[in-house]
Amino acid sequence: MITLVTSNSSHTSTRLSAVLLAVLLLLPACAGQPQPARAEESAFTSTPTLLPATPSVSLSVATSPAVLPETVAQPQPARIEEITFQSGEFTLVGDLWLPEGTAPFPVILLNQGSGLDNRIDRGFALPIMERMQRAGYATFSWDKPGVGESTGQLSDTRLLHERAQILLDAIEVMKARPDIDPHRIGLEGGSQAGYVMSLVLSMSEDIAFMICDSCPGMSGVDQSTYQAMALALCTGTPEGQADQRAELLADLDATRDYETYDQYAHYREVIEALFETASSAPKGLGFEVVPEEAWRLNDPKIEGWWSPMEVIRHTKIPVLVLLGDKDWQMDPLQAADAWSKALQAAGNSHSRVELFPDANHDLAAHATGCPDGDKEMFEKYVQSLGYTSLETAMTAIQENPELMNQFPFAPGYLDLIEEWLRGL
Repeated sequence: MITLVTSNSSHTSTRLSAVLLAVLLLLPACAGQPQPARAEESAFTSTPTLLPATPSVSLSVATSPAVLPETVAQPQPARIEEITFQSGEFTLVGDLWLPEGTAPFPVILLNQGSGLDNRIDRGFALPIMERMQRAGYATFSWDKPGVGESTGQLSDTRLLHERAQILLDAIEVMKARPDIDPHRIGLEGGSQAGYVMSLVLSMSEDIAFMICDSCPGMSGVDQSTYQAMALALCTGTPEGQADQRAELLADLDATRDYETYDQYAHYREVIEALFETASSAPKGLGFEVVPEEAWRLNDPKIEGWWSPMEVIRHTKIPVLVLLGDKDWQMDPLQAADAWSKALQAAGNSHSRVELFPDANHDLAAHATGCPDGDKEMFEKYVQSLGYTSLETAMTAIQENPELMNQFPFAPGYLDLIEEWLRGL
């Protein structure tokens, strides 16, 4: 049975919030992670390298008998291979991080959100990848099209499908490798990646498990509308509107578990009314309500109106969903309810939904539910690294992404990922 757990102490995540991402996007795009001295290229245009030793990454050394028969695979040290692969018009370049030990290894393919992110998510992915390797998993991630060393430009109308095809092609690259277990290929990603990974689940039988960080439980247009409303509420409350806002927020809480179209329509009506209780709200942006027929058909070809929950209800693989209750970029409480119901219907006993208190879209701790609070939290973090200027700190992080290894994720988040993976 799937249990929805609300943490009071330990559990954590990694994804840039819109405000932190906006800060990062002011800087030149990273060209890819610096690599150690490389060996010769393989048939997949992959370059094996030794994993550089760093104070923050502790990798235990596997012991082996002094002599092993030639037919027995020898344990190998941890290492990195740069891989280039093609997906239609896109050329993708990324890194395969192989853990120490004996192949073949299970592998996790990391997928970014909607930002212009490189293969290590500007350093934010490194602590997650470290925990995955500690659990015995390889990781594979790549620069998004148009970022770092990858080329091409994603379209606006077919973005989810183009990203899904890239992921499918990356899976084929992994399946062809003798050092990867083709029956233990998993996915990890956050935010927009939740739509991409769910779409791939509907197209492939090769996925063994999935980890979803801050993944919406509704259509893209509904998620965007909620985000705009949450941002508007952060601007303040006009005089005389406080009681009205409190009543509407209580109504929103009561409607988040919608299952019928009428209940969904009421949820959207409450959100529209909440815009009127904000000191500043967007006007004329056309946050449309999904029409009833389209809501019932839920056609993934109409990407903005498609909800991935129907796919999740029919998936049989174990899924770990990690959410922060102070996430202003999506409705985390609605997502917790929607994912829990869908995974209960799917029936995998290893699936789990975790809602972290006081955590934001990045699953960072000490969130307030507004962008200013996220920015303040990040400024405190870079100050703890010894930087007095945010711009100087971001330049340093760009040059040395490992500075993000101590980022204040929600307590226990990384522990939960490692523990859950070890239990599969």
